[in-house]
Amino acid sequence: MVCHVRRGCLVVKRSVALGLALLAFAALGARARSGIPSPQEAKAAIGHLGPVPVPAGNPLTRATVDLGAWLFRDPMLSGDGSVSCETCHLPDHGYATPDQLGPAYPSKAERRNSPSLINVAYNLPLIWDGRAGMLDKQPLGSIGNVLHMNNNRDLLVEQLKADPTYLAAFRAAFGDEAVTTARIGRAIGAFERTLVFDDSPLDRYMAGDESALDGAQKRGLDLFLRGAGCIVCHNGPNLTDNQFHNLGVPDDDVTGDPAVMASVRFDAKRNGYQGWEQLGEDPGRALITKDPADLGAFRTMGLRNIAESAPYMHNGAFETLEQVIAFYDRGGGNHPNKSSLLKPLGLSDADKADLAVFLRTALTGKQRPGPVR
Repeated sequence: MVCHVRRGCLVVKRSVALGLALLAFAALGARARSGIPSPQEAKAAIGHLGPVPVPAGNPLTRATVDLGAWLFRDPMLSGDGSVSCETCHLPDHGYATPDQLGPAYPSKAERRNSPSLINVAYNLPLIWDGRAGMLDKQPLGSIGNVLHMNNNRDLLVEQLKADPTYLAAFRAAFGDEAVTTARIGRAIGAFERTLVFDDSPLDRYMAGDESALDGAQKRGLDLFLRGAGCIVCHNGPNLTDNQFHNLGVPDDDVTGDPAVMASVRFDAKRNGYQGWEQLGEDPGRALITKDPADLGAFRTMGLRNIAESAPYMHNGAFETLEQVIAFYDRGGGNHPNKSSLLKPLGLSDADKADLAVFLRTALTGKQRPGPVR
């Protein structure tokens, strides 16, 4: 794992935590390297999701969550009343969409896949390129983005103030009828903090129930932790290192579409990316950091409930988990800036099948109730 101190203490802490977890895992696993990982080994490397992180200034109350859910589903938040947050984050599709590239505002073209919002409260930073640092502010960016919801946030405030039902909901949530952009973001953020899914077969196995995983799932777990090395980037309770990596994912559907590339270049221009006029690919994390070392690097997404949110990768390049596994088995794709972490794995067909079973069935959990006051 590469630790970039220049990206802040948070990255350093995560890297240290990962190192400790992997050391603990190695100490446990050395006794049974050729066998199935025990519940204790799995817990040392992954662990359970803790309480949902809730900022002190935005407690999870029923009224705030209900207001956030309403705003999340309301297409009035978009410029022409046709697009809501839910348009790109469908509850029956893992809070993502089945489209390769996410839905865009009418007449516009999206350039990335809609990421799942499952367990989004545990992620930091947010979005494929990490441009959003706070869950309560991220929705406001999408509302104002001409590629997404294309609305004027000040106009939206006035529109909500003109609706007596919304005024009552803001009063219930915040104590008075003041409608502000900050409160809109806080309400949607509160709702999104309830999208916590755990109690998966893997969670029950890590809690000591060895019958929670069948033979194929256990072999897949062994591959995830050892043979395939997925744990290097998909570690911790939410199965993500919250870092950015260039995997060499095939990108022809982005680079070969003039309308999509127009959106890529537009987004780069508005983010102050030097040389945006000549861009021939999505710069990924470099769009935000302006560091050439981050070119084409995208955020590691968590794997919980991953079976529900196909297609996969930042551009939806792969329709199935089997395609994802085959891609990693080849050592990733081709890109001058590809991560050195990627190497050919040499998995057998049986290995690939077991790993797919583990990803598809062992990581799917149920939505956690609460905590809502």
